[in-house]
Amino acid sequence: MLQRSALSASLLALLLTTAGTAAAQNTPQLLFHVSAEHGLEADTAQGDAIPNFVDKVTTVADGAHGRAIQWADDGVLSWNAPGNIQAQRGTLGFYWRPRYAVGEAPFVIFRVGYADHSSWDMAWLRIDWNGHGFDAFVTDANLARTRVSFKLDALPAADHWQHIAFGWDEDHGVRLYVDGKEVARVETTADYDAALDQLGLAGRVMAPYQVQSRYNFLRGSDFDEIHVYDRLLDPAGMAALAANRAPASAVPVANAQRSWNHRFGWDRALPPALTAPSTSIRKVEFADTKDHKQWMWKATDGIAETTWPGVYNRSRLPGRNDYFQLPDWNTYVEGGQQLDLTVPDTETVNRVEVRGAAFGSLSHSANGQPATKILQRPQGVVRSVDNIPAQRGGVLHFRNTAQETPIQEIWAYNVSDAAEPEGTVKQRYLIDSQALPDYLNITALREYIDGRYPAAERSTVIALPKGAGSRRRAADTLPAQPLP
Repeated sequence: MLQRSALSASLLALLLTTAGTAAAQNTPQLLFHVSAEHGLEADTAQGDAIPNFVDKVTTVADGAHGRAIQWADDGVLSWNAPGNIQAQRGTLGFYWRPRYAVGEAPFVIFRVGYADHSSWDMAWLRIDWNGHGFDAFVTDANLARTRVSFKLDALPAADHWQHIAFGWDEDHGVRLYVDGKEVARVETTADYDAALDQLGLAGRVMAPYQVQSRYNFLRGSDFDEIHVYDRLLDPAGMAALAANRAPASAVPVANAQRSWNHRFGWDRALPPALTAPSTSIRKVEFADTKDHKQWMWKATDGIAETTWPGVYNRSRLPGRNDYFQLPDWNTYVEGGQQLDLTVPDTETVNRVEVRGAAFGSLSHSANGQPATKILQRPQGVVRSVDNIPAQRGGVLHFRNTAQETPIQEIWAYNVSDAAEPEGTVKQRYLIDSQALPDYLNITALREYIDGRYPAAERSTVIALPKGAGSRRRAADTLPAQPLP
């Protein structure tokens, strides 16, 4: 963070989403509930209650509990995800009826889509009929999928209601329940954190650019009592949900600090400390980014959910290759092995930050000379900040050890103890933790944080110029049990 900087005279609002010691309550919070008793609008919604897309979907009287949702084969129904579901952990549950006979052909039952992604269908979570039972997965930030599969003893009758519940947690992995009983789990730790766009019913794609049921993705069914909770429910909670009762307990959060530390790179080598009285940090934008001859900007676009390389659907990454054989999206057989990042001739870089699980070597070349290795990034890291020997101009080359493992974002900086550059105006900002961040021009940012992050990760501070007025914040404007 710059201690002194020459910035524009306009107000700079810097809200930092943080996290701290875990001391989680064990009572799950209901984020979203649709009973269908009064149409398709959610009975409970921490985000938008009104559906975002509705086509060829209606309600019928013979639900599992009162009225139910009837989804036509080529229909769609979705609600906006922010506030209504959280990527870090949660439980999705509903009653489901095939409506007509199932067979060996797989089809999608429920989807949750990314707000942006490098995959074609942008599927973050999916629950499917897999031809003999149910598959369910959530997608790691680094494209691998934590997937479970369950085979039923007998195919369900067309008019038979079953309760399906799927839970996920960055510290516990995923668990699938049918009629209140656990049928499959994968115990793991992962980085599920992601910006989500919509949740609901769509056979082919649910993404910001399209919600669609088309072509060979045509298979509707019936739903009742859709619930989303903010925690991975425990067996008692899952049994209560299957009985259409409010769950009172969830799996204890093992160590929320662990997942936060891993996500932001505090579980390995710490970022270089700022030891000088004054530190100048210049972010250097790359002049070009290429994979072979293909322009590949998705590791430098500022969007964590988009990646280099793109997504190989028939992939060696865990859980990505399944019965829906989609084409590889914007990737080639030789892609994903090396990313070339051109540094402008007039710029110097001496620090590199990487978000993503890609591991391998970083080298530099200039003036047609062979590349010189300057950094080795180890496996198991998802956020790293490293000093490198100062390089002026030339090209940085990241050589990927595992071809399909992605970089979400890569940044280059020139860090020094030089004074800030001269300018016509100098504006100094003070980060004040006691200032209430309630300016109207940051309302959209505060709403984004509230919809994107669990309650414990919504601590914010604001940076203000000298003389700017602010109200003092009270204790109830911060999370009751913040992570850090």
